[in-house]
Amino acid sequence: MAAAYLDYRDTAELARAVGRGEAPPPISYHRIGKARQPVWSKTIMDAFAAPTKAIAPDALGEDLTVLV
Repeated sequence: MAAAYLDYRDTAELARAVGRGEAPPPISYHRIGKARQPVWSKTIMDAFAAPTKAIAPDALGEDLTVLV
């Protein structure tokens, strides 16, 4: 699910991207017997997928009323 959310083809590609630092690592692991499954934070994945926010037009300091 995390691989698809971050637009990777499969979990192997996601694992390689995490190793290269191109994708956020899991925040923890959930153990089931000897196996372990990664736990991902949706908040961290959202921040990684869309790191910038839109700039409000008035935040630029320009007065657009002079153009009318």
